[in-house]
Amino acid sequence: MNFMIRNLCKNNWQLILLNSLVVVLFILGYGRFGDVIVDSFREAYIPEQILNGQVPYKNIFVIYPPFAYLFNSLLFLIFGVHLKVLYFSGLMSTITIINLVYIISSYFLKKPESFCITLLFIGTSVLSPNVFNTFFPYSYGILYGLLFCLSSILFTLKQKYSFAYLLCALAICAKFEFIFFLPILIWHTKKENYLKNIIAFTVPFLILLAVLFAIGANISDLILSLNLISKVASAKTLEWFYSVTGIIFRPEIIPIYLINFIKFIVPVILLYYWKNLFSIVISFIFLYFVTSPEIFVYVFPLIALILIFRYKTLNKNELFIILASIMVSLKVFFALTLQSYGIFYIPFAIISTFILTSTQYRKSLTTVITIVALICGINNSLKLIKKNVPIKTERGIVYSIDYYGKTLANINSYIIKNTNENDTILILPESLCPNFMTNRISDNKFYSLIPLYTETYGEDLIIERLKRTAPKYIIITNYDTSNYYFYGFGYDYATKITKYIQQEYNLDEEITDGLNASIYKKKTTHPSQ
Repeated sequence: MNFMIRNLCKNNWQLILLNSLVVVLFILGYGRFGDVIVDSFREAYIPEQILNGQVPYKNIFVIYPPFAYLFNSLLFLIFGVHLKVLYFSGLMSTITIINLVYIISSYFLKKPESFCITLLFIGTSVLSPNVFNTFFPYSYGILYGLLFCLSSILFTLKQKYSFAYLLCALAICAKFEFIFFLPILIWHTKKENYLKNIIAFTVPFLILLAVLFAIGANISDLILSLNLISKVASAKTLEWFYSVTGIIFRPEIIPIYLINFIKFIVPVILLYYWKNLFSIVISFIFLYFVTSPEIFVYVFPLIALILIFRYKTLNKNELFIILASIMVSLKVFFALTLQSYGIFYIPFAIISTFILTSTQYRKSLTTVITIVALICGINNSLKLIKKNVPIKTERGIVYSIDYYGKTLANINSYIIKNTNENDTILILPESLCPNFMTNRISDNKFYSLIPLYTETYGEDLIIERLKRTAPKYIIITNYDTSNYYFYGFGYDYATKITKYIQQEYNLDEEITDGLNASIYKKKTTHPSQ
């Protein structure tokens, strides 16, 4: 038995080390992942509202597929409504993903190369200090979708196609963009067991629809929501967001491609021609100063370009994984940046890069990828350390930087002292952190009024909603929304809404400890209130 364990550890020490590293990082960084303003707490708030009888697409505004919200509400039902439930779901998903990345890489590459690819994913994605991380992400849909998509790829490589189709469907049920993987899966399977594959692909959608209908949604709700999502997708403010975050291709990013390609290729060439410790040290120092979120910005266009010339030299599985990488990554095709969605597609990009790289250069490429992984891991860890202000209630703990943390902690204190559990508290332009942490409901339709949603709905419709629902408290912060073109709520957008709030609500308290927050209470003529 001892011999078997020693042999297992000897043959799989890389994978054991990677799994151990993820667990250690989770423990050391517990509560420091995600964002207390943007997105992350939506992932906690919506599943709880589902448990409270609210229905996605009918009572709750949802722009993503329902799988993640329904699954997380089930976790809450089983384990209780607490942040640790989502944190541990993130941990389990992360461990599964890194194992899948390593195993899939091993189908095409040597162990050191698989190790460095997985390490890069840990350094960039797992340790990301913003909403694009894997422990408490902006969307559990992308996390579960990535897990299912990688699983589908693995079963395809194993030629277990029915499982591959089932998992592909689950990926789509988690995040819409994984549908672009389907044509590549169909190409690989051809007509083999096509009826069985169709059934396997269809089952997750039918089950999900059955669950939605069982809890109260109907076809008209889904159609109305799809129309609304299409309006969101075509909004000018979303186009601006994609433009400033590099998602939309612009000719001016071509020099950025070239600059970052040079940054990356220089140490690869250096290590190829001078294989010694001194060149590794020089490469580390060089990369430490030039590594930026744009270091891989050019990768997918480069992969597509090389594929044109190399596709005849590839076997079916190599061509499959490269085409799959390109298709699932269409959203970030022109901008694989490490501060945005791109981090979730790092494994696809780097596996394909290695396959298309001549074997003679792979050793130096492995060294450079490992160095970049370490540098990103160090930089991200330093940013996580700065999240040292605890926001704590009976529902868990989350840490943030001073600027946001102190304000949100003060908002929580105000809510607990001055409000009742049945009071509606709307925080604008966004943040569901206080709502979840203090067990207070928001407006389930307009819980976020960043410029994107204000443009989509229009101020008049939002005011009508406020008149009808009459939330007892409205909190307005000066959170910077300039990623969506406009700077701030009530400053250069939503001015009509702000004027209405100031007419119908009394300013009850102001918090100026970092992020400014104005707390408004609904005016009343009742003598007891």
